[in-house]
Amino acid sequence: MNIKTTHGIGLVYALLLAGMAVAVGISAFNGTAHAAEDDTAQQVEDVGGPVVINPIVQVDGDYVLLADLFSPAEKYGDRVVLRSPEPGQETVLPAVWLWKVAKTFGIDWQPSSTADTITVNRRSTMLKADSITGLLRDAYFKRTGEDDLVELETDGTVQPIHLPVSTAPTVRLDRFDLDNRTGRFTATVIAPAEGRPLYKTTVAGRFLRVVEMPVPTRRLGKGHVIEPGDIAMVRLHEEDLGTNLIVDPDRLIGQAVWRSLSTGRPVANTDVRAPVLIEKGRVVSVMLQNGSMTLTVQGRAMQDGSKDEVIRVQNTQSNMVIEAVVVNEGRVMVTLPENLALNTQ
Repeated sequence: MNIKTTHGIGLVYALLLAGMAVAVGISAFNGTAHAAEDDTAQQVEDVGGPVVINPIVQVDGDYVLLADLFSPAEKYGDRVVLRSPEPGQETVLPAVWLWKVAKTFGIDWQPSSTADTITVNRRSTMLKADSITGLLRDAYFKRTGEDDLVELETDGTVQPIHLPVSTAPTVRLDRFDLDNRTGRFTATVIAPAEGRPLYKTTVAGRFLRVVEMPVPTRRLGKGHVIEPGDIAMVRLHEEDLGTNLIVDPDRLIGQAVWRSLSTGRPVANTDVRAPVLIEKGRVVSVMLQNGSMTLTVQGRAMQDGSKDEVIRVQNTQSNMVIEAVVVNEGRVMVTLPENLALNTQ
């Protein structure tokens, strides 16, 4: 019994000692864990949170800094990492390149995928293409003294000019060579207009003389009498035009189409005529005038005739063919010398 009791007491003491050890161990573990958490929190607080990249970066100057790419960039934020793109341009920085930069400067960042890129845009002051073409026109007019009936045609598209935001948006021509006969030119464009040139390019092309002409706004068939709404004024290149074309719109209005007219095409003098008042084969009244005497006979038109136009008419009784002037629709007139007696037979 004594042995059992002794053994029982020993077991109790052993369990008590083990419990104390476990309690002490747990307490020590908890203390260590809390201390580690405090240290980690302190480290995060020191660096301002996890490092991230700035997906879109806009810069004004010539260089990109570390702080432009990573946030936070710690103590190396003012370090230059690359040259900025040209004003108005952009460049994409790949994930692998960014990782190398991060490791170089001891920044705790690495890409999660190849999609972790940064696009760097450089802001600019832009000069539109109109600024350049305006200078070219001014130079041409000063050289030739011609009016504004000239069209500028360049070899390729004139691109706008992008300058640094700190630079005045001005431009000038450094050289302007012109062939007055062909209108061909070559010019050197420099920006800004004063100070050190930051942009220089060559623009070539030609100046084309143009003519304002009336053209049909729709297809007009033969016999149609042209009205103001049937025509519009357009500018056409002089070198593309033929001869004998109608330039004055007043010469078209009221005229009849002799040959069908196409939309937008210039009209030749031979394409139109005065409206036909008498058609070929029509029976007309022929007024024979001799001094103060007038006699009317019947005739048949041998051809179409417009007002004041001379046409051939056949006397329906004698079959004699005479020439008469068209007076109006269905009536012609023949003026005979006063010493010639009228003979209607």
